[in-house]
Amino acid sequence: MKNISSSQPLKGIKVIELSNMITCSLAAMTMASQGADVIKIEPPIGGDKMRPLGTQKNGVSGFFHNCNRGKRSLAIDLKSEAGVNAVKDLVSNADVLMHNYRPGVMEKLNLGSENLRALNPNLIFIAVSGFGTEGPMADLPAFDHVIQGFAGFTDLQSSDENSFDYIKTFICDKVTAYTVCQAATAALLARTNTKVGQHIDISMLHACLSFMWPDGMMHRTLKDQDKFEMSPGSDYFQTINYSDGGVAVAALTDEHYEVVLPMLGYPELVGTPLFASIASRMTNMKEVMKTHKEPRKDIGVEKAIEILTAADIPCSPCTRRDEIETVEQIKAIGALETYVTQAMGELTVTTPPILFEGKSTSHAEPSPLLGEHSKEILQELGWDSSKISKLIDSGEVSVSSI
Repeated sequence: MKNISSSQPLKGIKVIELSNMITCSLAAMTMASQGADVIKIEPPIGGDKMRPLGTQKNGVSGFFHNCNRGKRSLAIDLKSEAGVNAVKDLVSNADVLMHNYRPGVMEKLNLGSENLRALNPNLIFIAVSGFGTEGPMADLPAFDHVIQGFAGFTDLQSSDENSFDYIKTFICDKVTAYTVCQAATAALLARTNTKVGQHIDISMLHACLSFMWPDGMMHRTLKDQDKFEMSPGSDYFQTINYSDGGVAVAALTDEHYEVVLPMLGYPELVGTPLFASIASRMTNMKEVMKTHKEPRKDIGVEKAIEILTAADIPCSPCTRRDEIETVEQIKAIGALETYVTQAMGELTVTTPPILFEGKSTSHAEPSPLLGEHSKEILQELGWDSSKISKLIDSGEVSVSSI
């Protein structure tokens, strides 16, 4: 592989992405930020369903940009002979193909795992599904909201036993995306020893159950009758809300509560049976958290942070989303970068969170317009200009520019 470096460990890796929405898009973009060459294959009409969703400019939304920067776009009809041939030609020299079509769709297109890996035994083929490839729900459509409900997230998030609430971000899509990315890099490592690629199945349901289980199901993990029961992890979460904002705090030790309880206006509870030990608190966390939910003293965020910090209790102010870009600590770690692209103008995005060799890297790249690189990619495959022009004229391939 060419020009591999610590900060670009995937340089020379070629990734083919066939997807809609977040799971494979974010996974492939993460790989692009680490040096991979990613070609995103989209339908010639409309493209990825993320493109028009949310605040946008020149037909590209911030939502799409945040999952697709640094890629090239080939807009071609996969139901056409040209589309199938293009994928096969691309796969012949690719390292990873990932898709999130429903089970069986790729096979119907003659682009299934067995066919493509027969063309290129080194190919790592990753198929992402909603509910898995087996069982009564295998063929059903799945979006983040659906998996949140089915995997128990909406129950986990609710504070009322008789209702359910969403986590208000596409957490299931993003958890699956990072699972896909980790699987791809692990498979690339395995290939250095086995000398062949492999087929990988990942379902959103399975990935999200694995994500929730360590703390969200800690109370359901041990099955023996002699277990010592404590509160589930979901009972530990309660901000302290004051008239001027909120405070996130993680008090654990007896010494912590000797500070927190008086700060909240409950000095009489220090040392009482409920608060006297970690074991007592952790088996009755809902009761403990009532003091956080209903502070008797409204001392304000700044004073609360001062008290908690002086006692070395983990804490922070709750940051409004619209204020994130102004926070000094976020600036200090270089978590955001602002740059300009021709199509979308000035943008602010996150920098890659992995600091290889302890150094920050940038991913200040444009996201592609639909079909922006169609001609370029097909020419790289050796297709002649007249053939490409005919495909564009027929609508089987689309091109965009600004």
